Amino acid sequence: MEYRKLTLLFVLIFATLVARAQDNKAAVADSTAEQLYNAGDWKQLISFVNNTVADSLDSPPLRFKCGYAYMLTGNYKAAISQFDRVLHKDPHNTTARLYAYYCNTYINNNNAAFYNASHLDKETLRAIKLSPFGVTDAALESGIKLPNNDERDNGFFERAGFGIRLSWRLQLDQSFMFFKQNIFRSGYIDYFNQTGKTDRQVEYYAKAKYSLSKNISLLGSYHYLHTSYRSNIYQSNLGLLGIKYDTRYVDLQGDINFGRLIEKTLKQYDAKVDFYPLGNLNLYTISRASISNLSGVTHFIYGQSVGFKVLNKTWLETAATFGNQDDYLDADGLYVYNAIDPTKFKCGESVFYQLGNHALLNLNYFYEKKTDVYRTVNYNQNSVTLGITWKF
Repeated sequence: MEYRKLTLLFVLIFATLVARAQDNKAAVADSTAEQLYNAGDWKQLISFVNNTVADSLDSPPLRFKCGYAYMLTGNYKAAISQFDRVLHKDPHNTTARLYAYYCNTYINNNNAAFYNASHLDKETLRAIKLSPFGVTDAALESGIKLPNNDERDNGFFERAGFGIRLSWRLQLDQSFMFFKQNIFRSGYIDYFNQTGKTDRQVEYYAKAKYSLSKNISLLGSYHYLHTSYRSNIYQSNLGLLGIKYDTRYVDLQGDINFGRLIEKTLKQYDAKVDFYPLGNLNLYTISRASISNLSGVTHFIYGQSVGFKVLNKTWLETAATFGNQDDYLDADGLYVYNAIDPTKFKCGESVFYQLGNHALLNLNYFYEKKTDVYRTVNYNQNSVTLGITWKF
C-alpha cells in the first residue's frame, strides 16, 4: 500500500512539473510572437508560429498573429485557414471574423465572405457599410466572332448581368444575352427565306449560390434560350446542380447540367479544380473535365487555364479547351456553345486590368477550329470580347 502511495505521489509531482514547463513554454512562445508582431517581421512570425504549432504548442492568439501576417504578405488562403482555426476555438472573435471576410473578398470568394459577415455584430457591419441584402456587382460584355468561311457572316454577342445578395448565405446572379450571325448555304434555295438567314438567340440566365458553411456552397442555375433560324423557332431550357468545397490552396467543384437544347436531350457532368499555389490571385490554375451526352452521343472535353499577375493592376490568363464542343456548356452553364458549326478546339488569351477600386476591365481573344455543319470543311474563327465588371 505504501508503495502505491509513493508511486502516485511521484506521478502527481511529474505531472505538475510537466504542466508548469508547458505553461512556461507557452508564455515564451506568446512573448516571442508578440515581439515579432509588434516589429512587423511577418515572414519570421509565420515561420515561428508554424514551427511552434508543429511542436504541439497551439493557441488562438498564436494563430491570429500568424493569420494577420499571412494577410499582410498577400497569402489570403493561408490567412483564412488561420482565422478559421481561431474562430473554431473562439467563434465570437470579431476581428478574426472581419479579417476572414476581407481575405475572402480579395480572392473573389463572395460566398465565404458573406458567410463570415453574417456573424459580425451590427456596429461592425454598419462601419463597413454591409447589409444582408444588396447589389454585389454588374457586368457588360460585347464581342465579335470573325469566321474564315465565305458562307458565314460575322457573329455578334452581347451580355448584361448583375448580382444581388438576397441574404447572407444566398446570392443570385442574372444575365441577359443576345447573339446573331448570318448563315449562308451555296446552292440552297429556300423559297420563303432565300439562301441566307440570320441565326438569332436571346437568352436569360440565373445562378443561385447558397453557403452551407464557410467552405461548402451549393450551386443551382437555369438558362433559357430563344433561338430563331430560318423558319424555325426553338425554346431551350437548361439547368445545373452542383457543389463546391474550398480548402487552403485548392477549391473543388462537381456539377451536372441537364435539359433540352434545340430539341436535343443534353446531360453534361463536370469536375473542376482551382489551384492557388500562392494563396492569392497572383498565380492560379483552373482545370475542368467534362463528359457531355447529347441525344446519346458522348464527348469528353477538357479545359485548362493559367492566370498570373504581370503588373501592379494587370493579370493575364491563358486558356485552352480540347474536345468536340458541340453544345458545350461553360462557366456554370452561363455560356452555351450551340452555334451552327461545332468547335473542335479553342485557345486564347485574356487581359484583366483593375481600374480603380470597383471596376475591372477585361479583353479576351480566342482562336477556334470549327467544322462547317453543311459541308465537310474545316475553318478557323477569331473572337474578341471586351467587358467591364463593377463591384459594389
